[in-house]
Amino acid sequence: MHILLAALLALATILHIPSARAEGADSNQNALQTQGIYLQQGVAQSPKRLDHLIRNSLEVGVNAMVVDVDVRSSHYKTAIQRIQENGIRYIPRITMFADGGTHEQVSSKAFWEERWKLANYAIDLGAKDVQLDYIRYSSKTAASKQNALNIREVLRFFKKRVNDRGARLQIDVFGEVSHGPSLHIGQDMSLFASEIDAVCPMVYPSHYQPYEERVHQPYETVFDSLTALKRQMGEHEVPVLAYIELFNHRFKLSPAERVDYIRAQLRAVKEAHAEGWFAWSAGNRYDILFDILRRFRDEAAS
Repeated sequence: MHILLAALLALATILHIPSARAEGADSNQNALQTQGIYLQQGVAQSPKRLDHLIRNSLEVGVNAMVVDVDVRSSHYKTAIQRIQENGIRYIPRITMFADGGTHEQVSSKAFWEERWKLANYAIDLGAKDVQLDYIRYSSKTAASKQNALNIREVLRFFKKRVNDRGARLQIDVFGEVSHGPSLHIGQDMSLFASEIDAVCPMVYPSHYQPYEERVHQPYETVFDSLTALKRQMGEHEVPVLAYIELFNHRFKLSPAERVDYIRAQLRAVKEAHAEGWFAWSAGNRYDILFDILRRFRDEAAS
């Protein structure tokens, strides 16, 4: 890990990456360890759409696909084989507690076991990473420091089993948790850092208040969140794989504004020294991202 990070830092020096507030051409994204896109299970199981996504991903350096696993399916197995045959890393996304858990669900080992079956299935298909989403309480839960302690027990259960099978555990967390613990949903990165192998903060600018300001500050929102998250985890060297968004669901953006919005997030991930990113599109439409990455490639070559 240390050797790889040193190599990345040396490459960044050679490429002369601009400072956090500098203007001009964006830095080359290819030095990041992970560049991924998120797919719903149904999209992955559509051969035509999957082939389009694989072909474009290979062209621009996208090297990972986070794919929902909701149910076992021969079509799903075929899709995952197709992804991996093309050298793209398959990362299953498992919804732990839909919309956030209740106290009964979070404390139920029988409930954990049901979710583990999906993780075990995905590992059987070749997954080397397992990503848990909604690993939290409902936002309506009364605030308590105990909430994060309870979620930590779930993480310990999964990390041991995932690691025993030779894979790594990733978790998705709210963007706001980058700046400090959430007593309602029970996410605390200073507490979780020792229990996971990677963290995937959903640093979507549209989810931060004041919304009217944040839509114009995608770089600052992502950069500040990621640097704050690393400070919270202290001495724990946990890879940070940031989720970025390809649109702002609160405000309509012109095509040119969307390009700037996405580029700013990608630059922030790089300059905050995160280990990579996952792009999220609600409809799993990534052509705009592919076009941006082509421009990055062309700029780096010129």
